Amino acid sequence: MEDKKVISEAEEAKPEESFKVMVAYMLSTGLYAGKIPIAPGTIGTVVGLIPILIYWSRGGEYFLLNQIFITLAVFFIGIWASTVVVETFKEKDPDYVVIDEIAGYMVAMIGIEPTWQNLLIAFILFRFFDILKPPPIRFFERLPSGLGIMVDDIVAGLYVLGIMHIINIFIW
Repeated sequence: MEDKKVISEAEEAKPEESFKVMVAYMLSTGLYAGKIPIAPGTIGTVVGLIPILIYWSRGGEYFLLNQIFITLAVFFIGIWASTVVVETFKEKDPDYVVIDEIAGYMVAMIGIEPTWQNLLIAFILFRFFDILKPPPIRFFERLPSGLGIMVDDIVAGLYVLGIMHIINIFIW
C-alpha cells in the first residue's frame, strides 16, 4: 500500500522531482530493506554490515580515514534522503527509513576491527542504545526533519564506539 503511495505521489510531481523522491526513498530505506515489515530498524542495522565488511579492512595506512569519510558520506546522504522522504510523505520519523541505523552502526565500528565478535557486540549494543535512547539521545530526535532522524542514531553509535574501544583495549 505504501509503495503505491510512493508511486502515485511521485507520478504527480514533475519528472525531476519524482526521480529525486525515488532516489531518496531507495537510499533512505537502505535499498528497500526498511520495507521488510518485521523489525525494520534491526534489518537496517544488518544492512550496515555491507559497507563495514567492504571498506573497514581496505585503504592500507588510510583505513581509518576511509571509515570516517564513508560514514560521513552515508550520514550526509541520509540527512538529504530522509528529509526528502519526510517532507514528501508528511511522516515525522517513518520506521521504513533505516539509513540512520546504517550510519549509526558504521559509527559504532569506526577504528574497530570487523571480527565477528566485534560486529556482534557492536550490533547488540547499538540496537540496545537505539531502542532505549538514554539521554541525550532522545533530545536529538527533536531536531528538524532528516537531521533529527539521523543524529540520534549517530549519538547512539558514538556511545557504542566508546564502549567498543574500551572492550578492545582492555578485553581483547
